[in-house]
Amino acid sequence: MRRFAAIACTAALTVVFTQSTALAGPVGSGWTEHHPSWNLQIQSSGKITSYPSSTNSASGPGGSYSRSGGVQTFKLFNNGSNRVEARIQDNYRTGQRQFEGELKVTSGTNDESAMQIFGNDGDGATTLMIRSYSKNGGTLRGGGKDLISGIYGKWVHINVTHNATATGGSYSIYINGKLVHTNNGPKGDHYFKYGVYGTLQTAGAEHQWRDVHFYRK
Repeated sequence: MRRFAAIACTAALTVVFTQSTALAGPVGSGWTEHHPSWNLQIQSSGKITSYPSSTNSASGPGGSYSRSGGVQTFKLFNNGSNRVEARIQDNYRTGQRQFEGELKVTSGTNDESAMQIFGNDGDGATTLMIRSYSKNGGTLRGGGKDLISGIYGKWVHINVTHNATATGGSYSIYINGKLVHTNNGPKGDHYFKYGVYGTLQTAGAEHQWRDVHFYRK
């Protein structure tokens, strides 16, 4: 009986590992990974303080950042800060870009941006925000629709593709390898950001990111 249980456990672990490996990498073909520079931004009372990408720990009046074991943790703990984000230094108006990463949202986090495509020549500042909400055990929303629920405390694999053109373009969101939303987007000076951003409405907010990659065509 013990031997059977050990075999079953090993098989279960193998399945989990295989699924994780299958999800890794860009969606679609023709993508090349690149490694743009980035900096950490903590915004407090309207002022943004930047830190180099080598930073492993930083804090402001109401937010903090830490990196350990390949996991980046972005926190807001009072309204002294409303932004703790990684700002990717890869500005573009045209071309194709892809963001990939795994996100874990801590229970209690509500109405906070986890990832965005910045840039919009029209009304608003962004092309896309993926935000976390507390409903239904934790929900991610983006492009005006619910993307996945029941996510609190779980790693969620996210890919976002962006085809930027002189007249606008389009983006697509993939959750755990599945296409869940596609929409047109505005033209603008674009770049990616990820972390935690928004006016704190609860006792605290926390997003964790790992295995973040960037691709282009």
